[in-house]
Amino acid sequence: MTVHQKKETPPGNRGQGDGAMPGSDHMVVVLDDDPSVLKSLGHLLTHHGYKVRLHQDPDSFFNSGLPEFPACLLLDNNLNHGSSGIEVHAELVRRDWNLPTIFLTGHWDVQAVVNAIRAGADGYLTKPYEPSELLANVKEALQHSQANHQHDLLAAEAKARAATLTKREREVCRLITAGNLNQEIADQLNLALITVKVHRGRSMKKLGAGNAADLARIANLAGMQP
Repeated sequence: MTVHQKKETPPGNRGQGDGAMPGSDHMVVVLDDDPSVLKSLGHLLTHHGYKVRLHQDPDSFFNSGLPEFPACLLLDNNLNHGSSGIEVHAELVRRDWNLPTIFLTGHWDVQAVVNAIRAGADGYLTKPYEPSELLANVKEALQHSQANHQHDLLAAEAKARAATLTKREREVCRLITAGNLNQEIADQLNLALITVKVHRGRSMKKLGAGNAADLARIANLAGMQP
């Protein structure tokens, strides 16, 4: 039997409880092949104000897609469906799914822990878990996800702004972020100094940058490498 359900607490109850994140859209995804564990975790998390999505097998998890808002994953390492939690996490990395992951399992070996952390997992807990410890780990993972989500939004905005730059404005921006002065840029591009200043002013206005440091930060978010 595949368990795939989404539980939501009523709007008035969200954000209330020891582990919840007030005022934020968030979800805890759980992948565990034990229905009793899924039920227990679902009850614990919803009781503390979290939206929850439960899965009993990897196919159900991947087919449901990545949540569109901050989320984290509680992942059992010993799945009875032909793949381990380590393999599921490797597939997350391969798909470039930025989903903070906490391994939750009753069976660990040292190398598995090391490999999971090296692969980017946020941590691990052993069964039977301590509810307060689990909630603390979930809260931290969701804060991590929130920061990632905010970064992604800023990057998307920066890329949209950068798309409005002309080819010459992009060249000037790259040289500015590489630390070149106006005269050095003029010499490298064989332009008049006043022309460089015009391109610089226009590009900064389009990117919403107030100074060279702002310009470098926004250009980096947009993927405009020096």
